[in-house]
Amino acid sequence: MQRDDGFVYCYGNLYSLLLYWGLTTIRVRSPGRGGAVSNRWTVCYAQFARFFMITCFMAIVMTKLRDPEMSAVMFGHLSPLVKAILTWECLSCSITYIEYCLSLDLQRARHLKLIAKMQEFDQSLLRVFPHVKWNYQRARLKYWYGTMIIGFCFLAFSISLIFDTTRCTCGIPSTVLMAFTYSLLTSSVGLLGFVHIGIMDFLRVRLRLVQQLLHQLYQAVETPEVHERIAYLFDMSKRCSFLLAELNGVFGFAAAAGMFYDFTIMTCFVYVICQKLLAREPWDLEYACMLLHVAIHTYKVVITSTYGYLLQREKRNCMHWLSQYSRYFSGQDVARRQTEDYQHWRMHNRQAAILGSTTLLNTSTIYVVYNGMANYVIILVQLLFQQQQIKDRQLTSSKDVDIIGPMGHITHMD
Repeated sequence: MQRDDGFVYCYGNLYSLLLYWGLTTIRVRSPGRGGAVSNRWTVCYAQFARFFMITCFMAIVMTKLRDPEMSAVMFGHLSPLVKAILTWECLSCSITYIEYCLSLDLQRARHLKLIAKMQEFDQSLLRVFPHVKWNYQRARLKYWYGTMIIGFCFLAFSISLIFDTTRCTCGIPSTVLMAFTYSLLTSSVGLLGFVHIGIMDFLRVRLRLVQQLLHQLYQAVETPEVHERIAYLFDMSKRCSFLLAELNGVFGFAAAAGMFYDFTIMTCFVYVICQKLLAREPWDLEYACMLLHVAIHTYKVVITSTYGYLLQREKRNCMHWLSQYSRYFSGQDVARRQTEDYQHWRMHNRQAAILGSTTLLNTSTIYVVYNGMANYVIILVQLLFQQQQIKDRQLTSSKDVDIIGPMGHITHMD
């Protein structure tokens, strides 16, 4: 593998999946092969993939609902609330998928610029620091093989949930197609989130490298070459801040939509699981698949928030090290001027990983999501208890009153 193919080596396969599933119209290639492109062929294919998945999924669901036999088998054993939850899941995954596609299409030019800058980043750094050795294999192991393992598990859970819900006693071809399209829709929603995590980790590693290089240069013998390299590291940190701003612009809305989808699905599925426990019903495959779904969404929320926090921490530490330049070279005017200019730039550039346009992505996001989920689940469980009490009162009142026979005419005495 060539060094200038590091980004493609680590994230190229994930971007290929994004293209195959219609989320983006961008094909990522190494700089020697033209770099990332978006042409009419990729646009046509992405539109076809989107139309196929959304249309087929909705058409199969409507077909099963309109058929009396399949509808009875699919929904006859479910409570009204579980029916509403599954209906919301079908709508929310489709809506979130469409939001992702529209958001990435609107940011296509910015997305291409972001990929080109990241592909060029490592190569330009190696020209100044040729002794740096990139551990691309570790990143590939984490973001390609790791994502494939998680994705395979998620596909298995999704397909099992659909087959168990539909009971698969009639309309097997339609069930297979529905399970296939549903799994693609839900897994593509999660895939974009892992690409977002991967790029945040890309910036985090580069900011940590700046700190390590600064630590070495601050201990080195003072020469003009040392100051030139430190000046380059100042520029490198600014480029990381610029890439972070571009990352927020490209993935900010999609990340917020994905986090909201995770929140709603976990809330609904956790309530269904709580309802199962409170009713003391036996566990079956349907509820086991829901629990596994919740576990995967929990992992995604925790990892996304954690990497947002780690990126911000490395950025803060990097800025601290750069601010110490004049302290280590106190006798140099160039160090003092460089530090003052950087402090002024830092006051006007406070980029951090965000959701949407304003919400910071850090560990507090985990608390916000799960605190909100717990509150909603508690409210739904209270409503469940109230409904159960009303039913119990109706049964009790009907048992307390016995009709012996027909009542006679009512008479009045003077």
